[in-house]
Amino acid sequence: MKVQVISKEIIKPSSPTPPHLRNFKLSLLDQILPPFYVPIVMFYPAGDDYVTNNNIHDQSSKSEFLKKSLSETLTRFYPIAGRIKDNILIDCNNEGVDYIEAKVNGIMSDFMSVDVVHQLHPSHIMLDDVAKEAQLAVQVNLFDCGGIAISISMSHKIVDACTAITFINGWAATARAAPKQEIVCPTFDSAAIFPALPPGVQVSSLESDDSVQGVNVVTKMFAFTAPKIASLRARIAELRSSSDGLSKYPTRTEALSALVWKSFIRTSRVKAARKYSLSPASTKPVIKSVANYAVNLRTRLNPPLPQVSFGNILMDATAESTTTIDDDDSHEFADTLAGLIGQLRLGVSRINGDYIRKLQEGDLAFLKSLDEASHDSNGEKVQICWISSLCRFPFYEADFGWGKPSWVALNTNAEYKNSLFLMDTKCGTGIEAWVSLEEDDMAIFEEDQDLLQCVKSIN
Repeated sequence: MKVQVISKEIIKPSSPTPPHLRNFKLSLLDQILPPFYVPIVMFYPAGDDYVTNNNIHDQSSKSEFLKKSLSETLTRFYPIAGRIKDNILIDCNNEGVDYIEAKVNGIMSDFMSVDVVHQLHPSHIMLDDVAKEAQLAVQVNLFDCGGIAISISMSHKIVDACTAITFINGWAATARAAPKQEIVCPTFDSAAIFPALPPGVQVSSLESDDSVQGVNVVTKMFAFTAPKIASLRARIAELRSSSDGLSKYPTRTEALSALVWKSFIRTSRVKAARKYSLSPASTKPVIKSVANYAVNLRTRLNPPLPQVSFGNILMDATAESTTTIDDDDSHEFADTLAGLIGQLRLGVSRINGDYIRKLQEGDLAFLKSLDEASHDSNGEKVQICWISSLCRFPFYEADFGWGKPSWVALNTNAEYKNSLFLMDTKCGTGIEAWVSLEEDDMAIFEEDQDLLQCVKSIN
């Protein structure tokens, strides 16, 4: 299997950005996020008439549709075609985005695996610091079998998942010449609601934090079926009748977030126990785990923002759990998960009106406290986990004119450790858990029997 780049070009907005929109202000929430990329690959199989048609012409026509519609979409999402300046604004200079076309020597199904899907990414944007100034890179992969895989890498510096899917589906609607009412136009509210800090004021960024960036990070996808998820939720919910049980039935994403977080904690505990057994130290280590759970703020504002509001309009709710190497898996499984869900809910509940007001005011002491809560505490080394749920996001609705994707692959750039992304399966009832860990940690993680009993398959 070979991926060969056959062309590279810059796609610019179909209409130049007006002068009065040239300087697009970043919001505070944009400022505190690093310019890292979460690549998304969408697989589109060849149509039923592929064998009887000229496939080269068909694929070439599709690529031309993609380029033209991308240019039109960039006019509406004009900040994406610009460049960041001093972590204060985007110079909307119509510099454009990278569009790469690649020929793949192989059939599409060979690449629908976590081990090889990264070959379909625009690799330069992961490796080249200059390329990282760009907000978007697209690689369109053309397979011998007639299928197409579109790899989209957007910078988290200016978009969150909600904006990313708004852009993708807006691009898709333009490509298939959808009715005008289906063509999405974003709103640009975030900088007015969450004003950026002035030049010279330092804000913490996750960019160089070793709690985020790992060495030899691997990503695997754990698939959960609807019956398995329902059974897990029911086991946890049985505790609701007890005095310290959950007051509300656990959601699908709460149950799986807690399950994977529990396995993260177990991984850290096993590592600490192994290290302690080889150490002369008499004091047994305490393992603290912090889970940062992404929360969409659009619906939490008063009045709420529309889902098409552009930018990073999210924050991480912080949850904690402490254990020791003497703890083992003999504790009641459902009880442990209920406790973790309780911590996640507590973290989310703190993102209230007072929390949002302090963000809007740019309260530096408050921002510092958030940074300390989500990272190492008082110099103590802790396990930091990152959890994001993309369930119910319409990735499988992205129809560019030749049908909806057969599979969507996520977060396969193997750079950021201790992360979990949850995404619906194509049928909408199951969930895929995309887990990234350092290689040695993944080996321990995969041994967790509580996890394996709930998983249908591992990719």
